[in-house]
Amino acid sequence: MSILKYHKIDSQRFGLVIYRARLEEIDATSLLNQILENNVDTAIIRIPTVNLSQLNRLEKTAMPFIVADTLAYYTKDLTNKKPRELQHKELTFKRAGQEDHEALNVIVKETFGSYVNHYRINPFFDNQSVTEGYQDWVRSYAEDNDERICWLVKRGEEVIGFATFNFQSEGKGKGILYGVLPSERGKGVFRDIMRYAENYAMEREGITTMQTTTQIENIAVQKLWTSEDYTLSHTSNTIHIDALLTKSVFDNFTVPVTIHGHDSDTPKVSNRHVLKQINWQFDFKQNIITRNHRFVNIEYMHVDVEYQLHFSFPTGSKGLLRVTDKEDKTYMLVYFDLRHFVA
Repeated sequence: MSILKYHKIDSQRFGLVIYRARLEEIDATSLLNQILENNVDTAIIRIPTVNLSQLNRLEKTAMPFIVADTLAYYTKDLTNKKPRELQHKELTFKRAGQEDHEALNVIVKETFGSYVNHYRINPFFDNQSVTEGYQDWVRSYAEDNDERICWLVKRGEEVIGFATFNFQSEGKGKGILYGVLPSERGKGVFRDIMRYAENYAMEREGITTMQTTTQIENIAVQKLWTSEDYTLSHTSNTIHIDALLTKSVFDNFTVPVTIHGHDSDTPKVSNRHVLKQINWQFDFKQNIITRNHRFVNIEYMHVDVEYQLHFSFPTGSKGLLRVTDKEDKTYMLVYFDLRHFVA
C-alpha cells in the first residue's frame, strides 16, 4: 500500500517531484521502494517526535535526509468558556475575500518573508518560492468559505496583521497561520487575534476545542498560548528525504556497462566495481575527482549482465549514479561529491 502521496502544488512550485506522508512508524524499505517507483526528488514525511529514534532505519538506506523542523501542537478546551475582551478595542477584524488578495500578499511577505520552516531548511528549495507558498496558502483562506476563514487585522485603515483558521474538523477550530507586523509585536496584538478567533469559535455551533501549531523554537508564542490556557498536546518532526532522482543542473548521461566474470572473484558485483566505473567516467575522462561516495544497495548485481549507469547532477558539486537493468529496474544508487579542476 502506498503511503507517500504526490503533492502537486509543492512539485510545481519548486520544480521537483515531491511526495508527502504523515507516518507513525518508519518503514525504510517501503519508503525506498516508493521513492524509486515514483522517481521522487524529495519525500517529506512527518513522524511523532517520540519515534525520532527510528531515523536510524533511514540511515541504513544511505539516502540523504535532513531533520527539517519540530512542530509543537497546542489545544484549548472551550467547554464552559465565556468570550473574553480584547486588549486593543480599536482593532477591527475584516473577513478577507478575493478583493484583499493583494493586501494579503504584502502583509504575508512582511511577516513571513524570512520565517524559517522546513522548506527553508532544505537547500534545494528556492527561498522566494517558499514566500510565495505562504502567500498562496493564506489567499486560499480568503475565499467564500465559512469553513476556511482569513481575517485582516486593522488599526484604522492600516493592515497590521492577519489570521487564518480552519473549522472543517467536527468540533474543532484550528489556527493555521498568523502574522503581525514587526513594528506591532510585543504589544498584545497577537493575544487579541487568538481571543477574537476563540470568541468567534464559541459563537459557532459545535466548536468545543481550539488547536494551533508552531515551530518548537518559537518560545514567545508558546508562552502566550500557555498563559491563555492552551496546553501542549504533542510534537512531531518533519523529515526531508532528498533522493533527487530527477533533478540535474547539468546534462544527464547514460552509459552501458557489463562487468565480466574475469574482473571479479565472485558472481556478484561489489561496490568497488561500481566505484571503478565512476572513477573512469569522471577522474579519467573529465579530470573531475569524485569522493564521499554513499552507496544505496537495493538489489544484488551480477557479473556478465549489462547494466545502465545513469549519471545526474543534483547540484554543481554533487553527483548521483542510478544503476538499472534493461527493464529499468533499479539496483543501486550512489551519491557522491564532485571536485572540479580547471586545466
